[in-house]
This record gives sequence, C-alpha cells and structure tokens, in this order.
Amino acid sequence: MLIRELARGRAAELVAGLAEGQAASVRGRLYAIESTADGGWYPILLPDSPSAPGAGVVRGVLHDARGVDWAAMDEFEDAHDGPDAEYARREIAVMLDDGSATTAFAYCYARPLPSQAPEIRGGDFAAWLRETGRSPIAARE
Repeated sequence: MLIRELARGRAAELVAGLAEGQAASVRGRLYAIESTADGGWYPILLPDSPSAPGAGVVRGVLHDARGVDWAAMDEFEDAHDGPDAEYARREIAVMLDDGSATTAFAYCYARPLPSQAPEIRGGDFAAWLRETGRSPIAARE
C-alpha cells in the first residue's frame, strides 16, 4: 500500500508505472519521520494482527504492482535481510473500501520506533501532511 501521488524524486520514478489504485486500509499504527536529507517526511507503518485489540486503522491506496522493479524498490526502501534494514516488505491483510478483503505487500518499519516520531492518529499520511503543512520526502539519506 502506498500513495503514488505523494511520491517525489527517486520514489516517483520507481512507482511511475503504477495504474490508479483503490482506497484501502490496514490494521496498525502510523508514524512519521523527518528526513535529514531534505526535511521532507515519510510514513512508517507498524502493522497489527487483524484481531489485535485496540488496533488502529491506517489508510492508503492499493495498486497493482506487477510492473514494479522490486529489487530497486527494496534498495530504495532499505529493505533487506540484514539487521540494519529500515523496512521489511511483508504481505499483510488489506481491507478495500468496497468491503472486500485481500492481501498486499507493504513496507513495514523494521527498526525500533524513534522517540521523536509523531503518531499519525488518524492513520492517513496524506491528510496529516495537508493538516500540518509538511512536505513528503524527496530524497533518502
């Protein structure tokens, strides 16, 4: 799950071939981290089990990603098998806005939650950016 329209810089290049997506949600918590490279912000998803008590709802967009260069995307997201990976690409349960359920790959944060990362309580990164006047990340460190 991602929001293609928020992608900038290298991320925009990597997702340029994605078709329009469908509004969707997952169970979990969403936080934001500020990039030291450009001052933009990026989301970090901490998914919950669908049956976890008190799990929040995180909003996003589900895209058909068959055309994505997964090796390049994993490199950009710093998703690998090593202990210092920032993300892990995981298959998680997704609920589409039409009420149907499926699974999809998502980049889930693999490090301890940074103490300075604000929680996005509404679970909607795009709305949080608009409400706070912040910009999405354009470059990675």
